[in-house]
Amino acid sequence: MPSADKWDEIQQIFLAIADLKPAEQNVLLGQMCRDDAALRAEVESLLRADSTGEAELGTSFKTALRREAASLLDGSRIEGSRIGAYRLIREIGRGGMGSVYLAARADEEYESNVAIKLVRPGFDTDFVLRRFRRERQILARLHHPNIGRLFDGGSTENRIPYLVMEYVQGSRITEYAAEHRLSVEDRIRLFLPVCSAVEYAHRAFIVHRDLKPGNIMVDTTGTPKLLDFGISKLLHSQPLDPADSHEINMGTPDYASPEQIVGDPVTPASDVYSLGAVLYELLTCALPHHIEQATPLALERAICLEPTTPPSEAVRKDHAQARRLAGDLDAIILCAMRKAPEQRYSSAEHLAEDLRRHLEHRPVTARPGSPRYRAGRFIRRNRGLVALTLAAVAAVMGIAGFTTYEARIRTQQARRAIASERALKLELAEAYGRLGELQGGTAGAVRAYTTMIEITRTLWEADPFDARTLVDYGAAQLGLGMAIPAEHKAEKRAALGRAHEWLLQAVERNATNPRLRQQLETANVALAALEEGTARR
Repeated sequence: MPSADKWDEIQQIFLAIADLKPAEQNVLLGQMCRDDAALRAEVESLLRADSTGEAELGTSFKTALRREAASLLDGSRIEGSRIGAYRLIREIGRGGMGSVYLAARADEEYESNVAIKLVRPGFDTDFVLRRFRRERQILARLHHPNIGRLFDGGSTENRIPYLVMEYVQGSRITEYAAEHRLSVEDRIRLFLPVCSAVEYAHRAFIVHRDLKPGNIMVDTTGTPKLLDFGISKLLHSQPLDPADSHEINMGTPDYASPEQIVGDPVTPASDVYSLGAVLYELLTCALPHHIEQATPLALERAICLEPTTPPSEAVRKDHAQARRLAGDLDAIILCAMRKAPEQRYSSAEHLAEDLRRHLEHRPVTARPGSPRYRAGRFIRRNRGLVALTLAAVAAVMGIAGFTTYEARIRTQQARRAIASERALKLELAEAYGRLGELQGGTAGAVRAYTTMIEITRTLWEADPFDARTLVDYGAAQLGLGMAIPAEHKAEKRAALGRAHEWLLQAVERNATNPRLRQQLETANVALAALEEGTARR
């Protein structure tokens, strides 16, 4: 009979993989048990008993099975069972440490369906209870329109912990896109709020660690909701937090980052990788990796070593779709899924920003900015202006009787119209913004953002209601505040304060602009962090 410590480790591994497919179980067993043959044998015995119902493992596991079978939450006795103010209707999901049930108000105060998550009876080990309590702690901190909400929590009369959460009625994001036959553009627009939700969690120092289509539901209104923070990680938790043990098995292999596969530290960059993998499937209806055998070596080779097939190559049989994905979208997804974390987008927001650039026919940061590429983006954004100008050039060249001098002058005027002073200023401001971002908290970054402010201020004053100008001017002011080194507290506080005041007024006048709201939130967080740092000193 295993020791108490060994039994706890056996149960932890079993609970983490019990509901996966056999092939995935085999891969993760190899990772988690390594060379411990006895540990692997015990876990495999639990898995066999769980799948066959045979009691061959000894008293401890048989007792757990009997407790689960005798519980009021058994499948045959779910309907009508009550937890708090809610009546359970049916099981709608099951994971390693818990089950999720659809429930409705039992007191008839008002009609409201919720999802109730409970620790599975018989599996309430210290490890599971710690992770369950931490999930409740994490959900209580998250208030975002694209994250499933936590309403309540507690314990049943049998002391089984539970969470009362928002019930999202709908389909996983990939199924929703297929059912509604969404275009590439609409799929990207559906994906952008997911990036916003992940960025929000990261700003709260939370890494999800299991981003996949199954955890991103789209409700009946077409709103995506990020769910299941059961294996998420608090970035500021203790390094030896038992709830983070066996971290290498966290996440689903098809969407897990290379560092998750090999057991390296998990950071927000891991979620950025998984977002790229989800977007890959959303746009191609194919998985990003080709895993020929379900073995640890094959998994590590496919995800950590082999290059990711470009999305356009994955749909090469559909020529129109392949052409649509080639270029910007190939570059964006492959940038998010780079093997090295430091080479990916620095945040979920930066990934989203490049996707917005693509939708607006602006150059994306994931691609080299060659003159030909930038000219092509300019023409896509200004089709009307270019067409009118070319027509003007044709008219000038075709009018008989004009002298060579007059024709040359008019041609030059037409070319200047193409260049467009405002468009050039916008491109120049954008370039200074990228320069400031690349130089970080240096004097060069301060100079770059100062120049960007000067350019965008003139554009904003000329057209104070233009959405692009508002966002660029806000980004310039915020970038300056963020670039000033922390040791220059007074100067940094003043710059952030000016940015915050302007953004507050801009959001009041443009309440539907999500990028202005995001900038205001960033300014709030930066000011709070600055004040907190001052207070600690």
